[in-house]
Amino acid sequence: MATSRILEPQRMGTTIKNSPAHDHDHDHDHDEHAHEQKPVEHAHSCCSSDAQPAVVTFGEASAAGGRLSSFRIEAMDCPTEQTLIQNKLGKLAGVQKLEFNLINRMLGVWHDLPSIDPIREAISSLGMQAEPVEAGAASTESAPVVKKHWWPLALSGVAALGAEVVHFASLGPTWVVALLALVSIFSCGLTTYKKGWIALKNFNLNINALMSIAVTGAILIGQWPEAAMVMFLFTIAELIEAKSLDRARNAISGLMQLTPELATVKQADGSWQEVEAKNVELEAIVRIKPGERVGLDGEVVSGSSTIDQASITGESL
Repeated sequence: MATSRILEPQRMGTTIKNSPAHDHDHDHDHDEHAHEQKPVEHAHSCCSSDAQPAVVTFGEASAAGGRLSSFRIEAMDCPTEQTLIQNKLGKLAGVQKLEFNLINRMLGVWHDLPSIDPIREAISSLGMQAEPVEAGAASTESAPVVKKHWWPLALSGVAALGAEVVHFASLGPTWVVALLALVSIFSCGLTTYKKGWIALKNFNLNINALMSIAVTGAILIGQWPEAAMVMFLFTIAELIEAKSLDRARNAISGLMQLTPELATVKQADGSWQEVEAKNVELEAIVRIKPGERVGLDGEVVSGSSTIDQASITGESL
């Protein structure tokens, strides 16, 4: 429920000083009103709606005098990759600040380098590909999803279970257990080993490095079934995490598609003109008509209204 201050006894347009801190798609069931723009601060996590980036500044450096280059990194979707990239680019001369948007797999780099090639090469050395994104491109547009084959994971699970059964039931010699375990590990664990090796080369003991060490240790002491099952279960956990992030991205993408692109802004001569919501300036007066969606944050300064926030909160308030 958005209740404004009534300036006149009759129904009228309200005036809200609107904050472009983030966009909304609330439906309105009221007479037209306007909004006065007002800066609003928000605390977002990496999985927030417009995915406010996590900002990392190196030393005394600032973005002043530098330029922003944006990259899409499909392999970057959790803090593990963020830490690797942060440590790698932090050693690169000319890099001033990083902006991580994990939910959209976007990286913004403030730098004064003559080209972006050193940045892309540094990220490539971590086993990730950085694709440049042109300024103004929508951060929520995802690259085509590459479908992964399910059979290696299924084979890994069957082989790991087979190794456990053969070992505990003594159905075969040790070499059979070892063979089944190796089939399981190599079917699903090569990616983990690759990431673990890259992490160790960069002196970073992340989860991939620790899992690689644990599985290798189990193999060296002859615990073949345990090594296979641990790697298989870890791969399952990674898959569940990836699916959860994909669902969050899809939900955010669907929500952002509801965001109105235009806002009706009061001009200096008193007339009203439709402009792009992202170009509305602070302190601007924005009018919201009956049934129209609110495109920006703001404070109601005249008129009264009710707002349907069901698309955001699930409740019509």
